[in-house]
Amino acid sequence: MAFPSKIVAGIDIGNSTTEAILMDKGAEKPVFLSSSMTATTGVKGTLKNVEGCVTALNGALSSAGLTAREVTEIRINQAAPVISNLSMDTVSETVVIGSAMIGHNPDTPGGEGLALGLTVPIERLAGHTEEVVAIIDDCPYYRAATLLNKAFADGVKVVGAIVRSDDGVLIANRLTRIIPIVDEVKGISKVEKNVLAAVEVAGNGESIKTLSNPYGIAGLFHLTPQETKDSIPVARSLTGCRSGVVIRAQGAQVNARKIPAGTIRLTGDKKTEEINVNDGADAIMAALERVGTLMDATGEEGTNVGGLLSSIKQTMAELTEQQAEDMRISGILAADTFAATKVEGALAGEHTMENVVMLAAMVKTSHLHMNRIARELQTRMQIPVVVSGKEAEMALKGALTTPGSQTPLAILDLGGGSTDAALIDSAGHVTSIHHAGAGEMVTRIINLELNLDDRDTAELIKKFPLAKVEGLLYLRFEDSSVKFVSEPLPPQFYSRIVVVTDQGLVPVRSDKKLTIDKIANVRRMAKKKVFLANAQRALKAVAPDGEIRRIGSVVLVGGSSQDFEIADILSEYLNNYRIAAGRANLLGFLPPPSAVALGLALSD
Repeated sequence: MAFPSKIVAGIDIGNSTTEAILMDKGAEKPVFLSSSMTATTGVKGTLKNVEGCVTALNGALSSAGLTAREVTEIRINQAAPVISNLSMDTVSETVVIGSAMIGHNPDTPGGEGLALGLTVPIERLAGHTEEVVAIIDDCPYYRAATLLNKAFADGVKVVGAIVRSDDGVLIANRLTRIIPIVDEVKGISKVEKNVLAAVEVAGNGESIKTLSNPYGIAGLFHLTPQETKDSIPVARSLTGCRSGVVIRAQGAQVNARKIPAGTIRLTGDKKTEEINVNDGADAIMAALERVGTLMDATGEEGTNVGGLLSSIKQTMAELTEQQAEDMRISGILAADTFAATKVEGALAGEHTMENVVMLAAMVKTSHLHMNRIARELQTRMQIPVVVSGKEAEMALKGALTTPGSQTPLAILDLGGGSTDAALIDSAGHVTSIHHAGAGEMVTRIINLELNLDDRDTAELIKKFPLAKVEGLLYLRFEDSSVKFVSEPLPPQFYSRIVVVTDQGLVPVRSDKKLTIDKIANVRRMAKKKVFLANAQRALKAVAPDGEIRRIGSVVLVGGSSQDFEIADILSEYLNNYRIAAGRANLLGFLPPPSAVALGLALSD
């Protein structure tokens, strides 16, 4: 018996990607026809999404050899936009010993040791009887070495040197005496003359000890307790460095306005609480749990968190053509992390890593606005469009097509901006939850903590394993395994850390502080702060009586579930509850990111 075709398109609008799946539901059993994925256009839940929907649908139609006229209906998901941003724990340029300092870690320091002396231009060393640090600005390395050796011979106590160019090693190799030399100081013209400077260079494979310790700095410069406290950013910026210079300059101090992190006010269906951002992410998340279902979140005026939340609401108001005062934040994820903050008074662009709290906030879009997207898409494609069920429920429907799955079953939908969870029990009853924070937040944490200033590289670090090129024909992976290649690797990759992507090797910027172990540890911890934290609270929210142990099994769906290590991280956690977990295998052949689109196409 022949059945008439009834072709249904399910379109999943995600934070990062939009996917369309075509199913023929005219037969006794639905038949998969094709799928297509494209980048989401605009912020999820706004009218700009229509362009991405059209592109994805046309791609699926082309793959199936169909036209738009043959499609009976389009189903789109209810979309809640998620924005992640930072609320700084300390956004402050700190008062530094006097008025200026240098905390530097060049690739080519010269010599070794610790020295303290007055800063004197190299051309004016003659006649000085006190210990001095030579300032070498516009002077070739060979002449600088000649002048220093002459000063040594004349009895001048030159104990160290600061160099503008990268000639530290070249100068040191020509000296008759070993002194610490720090080079690549681009702002050397700002260094005051005849002020105390401490120069320290550690041996190969070591890091400096005195200038990375605020008490070490205090001992050298005879600082008061308050000045010692003010020197902490200087010491912190030098932690792990092989060389450094600290200068106690004269004149006015560097004063900077400190913007407080502020308090966040959480309004839920049970109660309202205020929590100081400085208390950290754990305190914020604990307060969030106590207030019940979040109705809104606001921040203290004139503070970082106040500006952050106001900005998020204003942005969404503009995108959705609504009033900012009508915007409500319906979900938050807080994570403790670090960010590089410029140290005021630094002469070589130094930064220190400050504690920050990253917030992902979910602004719920009205169903009416999703209907506007549906109407616009219907006008463009001339196909009836309906807004279907919640994302988590649709993902669950798609996940149930995984061979071997059965109820009770829970899904974790790990997307770019949000983490969803849903549980279907043996009776078919579905419970779902939607939380802010997912893959994009992980990328931002990696970018911040490694101070990459490169979102694309951070995204690759999140998705793929690391290796170090140790020879022209082999590289060693982060798990210590070695891979040999048939063709010589590019020489510029030699001794570099690289990300091993599907498209080839991508080098991570050269930074002596970035070891392969540090990068891997930051990456893994970022995933635990976001994915694991969200998985814990999401599964607890949908589990019977909040008991995760009562969940039968867990299937991972969504784009981030394809991450090379996230399944292992979550499986390791769920094994403690004797819960089996793994990636979805939709219809036996579709990848996990297709779950929502497939569920939409299969829904009644």
